[in-house]
Amino acid sequence: MGVTVNTSSRIRVAAVDDHPVLLRGLEASLASSSDIDLVTVSTSIPELLAKVDLDVDVVLLDVDLRDGSDPADNVHAVVARGLPVVLYTSEHRAALVQRTMAAGALGLVLKGDPESDVIEAVLSASRGEVYMNSRLAMELVNHPAGEVTLSPREREVLTLLAAGLPWSAVASDLGISVSTA
Repeated sequence: MGVTVNTSSRIRVAAVDDHPVLLRGLEASLASSSDIDLVTVSTSIPELLAKVDLDVDVVLLDVDLRDGSDPADNVHAVVARGLPVVLYTSEHRAALVQRTMAAGALGLVLKGDPESDVIEAVLSASRGEVYMNSRLAMELVNHPAGEVTLSPREREVLTLLAAGLPWSAVASDLGISVSTA
């Protein structure tokens, strides 16, 4: 099942994290955005997916929920429901990040990143676009695991992102659309 793309004016977000304090902080951060509503929080993927009234546009998902679940399986389960996933985590090990992105996540924001990055990642995912900050893109480009799992074109894109170019400039430089980039 493909990812659904929101066309409404406000983006409905679900957050999944095993730390209640972090969820409260995330709720306060997202409240500052006029485009985003955090409508539900959960501490696990089964809890999130069991909600019969789950009507969200983007899921912010911690990579390590400390419940023994596999991060890539978690991403896959959410994406299989047609929901875009943005990883919101302190995890930055390149191999694990690549595995979760390959499972279908559209973006990744580190918990130490500015609030504006979280908001931009959610906005990008709601449009069906990939989001990753340039610092993490540089780590992925330089990680040995990247040579195994990334195509030459994907490496080109990540290299330009790592250099600090915005998605529109990457697309322009490579002669492709922003959504393809």
